[in-house]
Amino acid sequence: MKITSRIHGAASTVGAFTYAGRIGMSDQEPIGIETSEGKELMSAQDMMVLAREWQQWETADEARRNGATAIAMVFSMPPGTDPEKVREAVRDFAETDLSNRRWVMALHTDEAHPHVHLIIAGRDNDGRRFNPNREFLQQCRERFAENLRDRGVEADATKRMARGYPPKQDPTPVLKMRERGAEPVADKGRLAVIGGQAPDAAQRLGERERERSKTVANHVSVREIYVRAAAELEAHGGSAEADRAKALRAFVEAMPAPANARAEIIERLRTGNALPKDFAPDRELERLKARVQQRDAEQRTAALDRIERATGRIKSVSAELKGSDNKAGAGEGEPTVFDRIRAKSAELKNDSVPPNAAPERALASARERLQAMQRKMDKTIKDRAQDKDRDRSQDRTRDPDREGPGR
Repeated sequence: MKITSRIHGAASTVGAFTYAGRIGMSDQEPIGIETSEGKELMSAQDMMVLAREWQQWETADEARRNGATAIAMVFSMPPGTDPEKVREAVRDFAETDLSNRRWVMALHTDEAHPHVHLIIAGRDNDGRRFNPNREFLQQCRERFAENLRDRGVEADATKRMARGYPPKQDPTPVLKMRERGAEPVADKGRLAVIGGQAPDAAQRLGERERERSKTVANHVSVREIYVRAAAELEAHGGSAEADRAKALRAFVEAMPAPANARAEIIERLRTGNALPKDFAPDRELERLKARVQQRDAEQRTAALDRIERATGRIKSVSAELKGSDNKAGAGEGEPTVFDRIRAKSAELKNDSVPPNAAPERALASARERLQAMQRKMDKTIKDRAQDKDRDRSQDRTRDPDREGPGR
């Protein structure tokens, strides 16, 4: 789901209506548009009347005249999704979340992925401007996904950062110009930058690379968070958690690695069929890109190793804590200090021992041995407590980049 354009004036608004309704297109059958009042408009004349109403409401006073007459949005789903359920989900969203606004919508199924065009008036029925921000757009995505799930369609609304920064698509006007065979200004600028014809090509690439460095850092952080979550599920969960951890690791492995600025520009041109056939990549830059990718891969591997070591420590500590109350009984290996103390205590308390078998000297010797074992036990407990305190102190002061995260 995204905003495709902000429309100004009745002429542009009726153009958006006719495009959504496939009116006047020689290669498309007209499908009309559905309005917020429950009407279906099939003619350009009816759409012009509606567009003029929206413009008159927008320009009712001086303060409104510079605002957009309408805002166009598109809701799309992957190929194979039931188109009617997509239409119902968008209609439900518009009727519920945009109940005080006028809107029109139309479902397009001429492409592999079904999508709905939703055009919203720039002012609501009380005269308030419609100015969607990022928070509102995220709420729209979440409501759209919720409506789809209510209709049995698997959908989720996640931010681009949570998906590992997949490549962005070019704006709709650029895509439409390419479809018509025209060369967008954006493509001309990109070709000038990667070809070195632009006077500020190096500067623009440098600025873009600095922006991409932040994306790469965030991408690594997101991967580490997911891997750490999978390790926690495997360490402390059951079979269901293990399945979730496996799916999470598969998702992380499928995340596309972010490319550098030059590679991103080339890929955008290639996907849009705008890259010249005689384009020859810079060999030196390609070698540099390979070294950078190798460095990033090594850093990711090192980060995963640190997480694995930390996970191993968590598992060992967890097993130690769980097994502290389930130690092996007597007869399984060498008896412990505690076993000998319990055995000696039981021997001294046993009334069945004949009096002549326990003279005063033997009793004193046994008492001394018991006291010595008690002192040894106290020292052992104290040493173990000191060792644990020392381990905790070392974990807190340890460099997380070298030894993994502290407890």
